[in-house]
Amino acid sequence: MTRIAAMEGTRVLKGALLRTVVKRLKERESPEQIAGVLGSVNASTIYRYIDERAPHLKQFLRQKKGKYRRKRGTKVRERAREQAKKRRIDERSAVIERRGRLGDWEGDTMQGRDKRVRIVTFVDRRSGYLIAYLLPKMRAELLTSLALRYFRHIPRAKRGTFTLDNGPEFSDWERLEKKSGATVYFAYPYHFWERGSNENTNGLLRQYFPRSLDFNLITPEELAAVVRRLNDRPRKRLGFKSPHRIFLRT
Repeated sequence: MTRIAAMEGTRVLKGALLRTVVKRLKERESPEQIAGVLGSVNASTIYRYIDERAPHLKQFLRQKKGKYRRKRGTKVRERAREQAKKRRIDERSAVIERRGRLGDWEGDTMQGRDKRVRIVTFVDRRSGYLIAYLLPKMRAELLTSLALRYFRHIPRAKRGTFTLDNGPEFSDWERLEKKSGATVYFAYPYHFWERGSNENTNGLLRQYFPRSLDFNLITPEELAAVVRRLNDRPRKRLGFKSPHRIFLRT
């Protein structure tokens, strides 16, 4: 086999090469062993083929606690890499810390009796202005798509930053950052007090939507009515002005 053909074999599995690889997998040879013997394909290509096109072949891989070990690293290392990409809350500027401007948001989710349906909440730190919507499925991509739809109506000058909870529902944060133009930060895990505005506002929402309630029963109209009520409620820290007045008229 020529050098060019060998290079092609590291990128694609098809024809006779694919049949040989599948046969050896079914004989319980590992991708590393197959790659070492054949020389025309590498182990990562075999793993990628199994992941993307032939998940039924996973049954022939060596198991460890019910999951096969991948050449590209364990899930633990992958999670560590994802965490390392996040900006932490202590990287925020002083103006955000002192609530010195509009447009610095905190984000979280609330769950009810049925944990699959959530209420997503975003609260402006300066004014306490609330944006909230129902998340019918716990999917990060859906959460981000809905957030972008709501924030499309917020002026760009009032979309400065998001400080988010560490839950997997916010794992699509890079798309949120790119599409909204706002910089995303994360609180430290289990440090709920680092998003105090969010936690306080969630407490107000709990008066209407307690944890014991099945959130499947909430309609978007009911949630929107409560959000309007909270945004129009005077707040002592705002000089008894409402979040709506501070956020929209400033």
